[in-house]
Amino acid sequence: AAILSLARHSANLGYRIVSNKRAAFPRILLPVVIVALPAVLLLSSVRTFRELEEQKSVYLRVRAAAVAGALENLSDAGGDSAAFEALSETESSLLDLELLRRDTPAGRGEVLAPLWEGQELFRTEYLTEDGKRIYRAWVPFHSIDGLRLARIDLDAAAADFLMVHARHNVIVSLAGGLAVIVLAAYAIWSARHAAALEVRHLELEHMARIGQMSAVLAHEIRNPLGTIKGFAQLIGESRENPHRELVDPILAETTRLENLVKDLLLYGRPPRPQMRMTGWAKTAQAISSHAAHLLGKTAARFELSGPDLAWETDPEILEQALLNLLRNAAEAIEGQPGGEIRLDAIPDGNSGVTVALSDNGPGIPEEIRTRLFEPFRTTKAFGTGLGLSITRNLARSLGGDLFIEAAGGGGTRAVLRFPHAKARMSEARKD
Repeated sequence: AAILSLARHSANLGYRIVSNKRAAFPRILLPVVIVALPAVLLLSSVRTFRELEEQKSVYLRVRAAAVAGALENLSDAGGDSAAFEALSETESSLLDLELLRRDTPAGRGEVLAPLWEGQELFRTEYLTEDGKRIYRAWVPFHSIDGLRLARIDLDAAAADFLMVHARHNVIVSLAGGLAVIVLAAYAIWSARHAAALEVRHLELEHMARIGQMSAVLAHEIRNPLGTIKGFAQLIGESRENPHRELVDPILAETTRLENLVKDLLLYGRPPRPQMRMTGWAKTAQAISSHAAHLLGKTAARFELSGPDLAWETDPEILEQALLNLLRNAAEAIEGQPGGEIRLDAIPDGNSGVTVALSDNGPGIPEEIRTRLFEPFRTTKAFGTGLGLSITRNLARSLGGDLFIEAAGGGGTRAVLRFPHAKARMSEARKD
């Protein structure tokens, strides 16, 4: 009991270490990196272009103010055309120029009144004429003849050079950001892959230690246990012994200890499979015979279905794995009216096979189902807690894996998946 308690403690400690390794790289981290970083880059780019649009308006406003400042030093000789020719030599973006007096009809509009009164110093707007975008500014200025108002039309494309360089910079930034995202995703994937390898290494190391402990248990317990069982059987066969009824508990407990040693050896040292083409019908018939024995005189039913497949496997190991699952299912529906166990073999993919054993028992709570494969963890009064761990190791030795799911309508469904089984219809079915 002390050795078994120590084994359970060490196993749980080892699996807590494994769980912590897995928790170090949560699955949500990679999607967050892939989604969040592009969103940040996109928002930053949109904000940059908005700020540059504002800078374009500032640039054109400065150019219009420069034109208005130059008008204060020009004489009125020649009118608008002479002023336009003089200023267009220094301001290439100037498209049109109109100089207004307050006493002229064009300058008397109520819309322009705030400019004449000094309530506005600058008024701007964007226009489109003949497919060209125009920046129009109304600017009051002082000339030799007093206060004047200038309507200055500038080519809005003159400020596009600000956006050209910005676009290049944003494209470079986006490309760099995407490269960082790819590198970050690769780094996270590599870290998780390395963590998974380390977890696998810890599991293998843990199994090796269990194997060493199993060898010690087999050597220290099996031989004296055989002696105890042998003498107990001799006592039980003696007709003159008045205490024969006391022998049965001894034999039952020695059998339980034998099963414990067997489970420890099987967990620590899984058998090496001898792969060969095996028909499902023969394996299913053997499991059906065991089911009839396990269910005994109960009203529980055992149903078997699936095509007559054949695939590469070790029939002894496959049968042992299915028997472990069958025992669990039989214990789950024990004493339950209308109990039912169903075994199916289903072609999966091109050449894969899925073998599922389901029951309509009470099912397994979610918090327990997530820790079912931890060794030495059991909810039974008697048991080693190695059954499912051994079954999964057997399935993996055959190139598959074991999954425990909740069955529809209650109960539990144990699924053995063999994706590379090279399954085909058996020769008997073909004939």
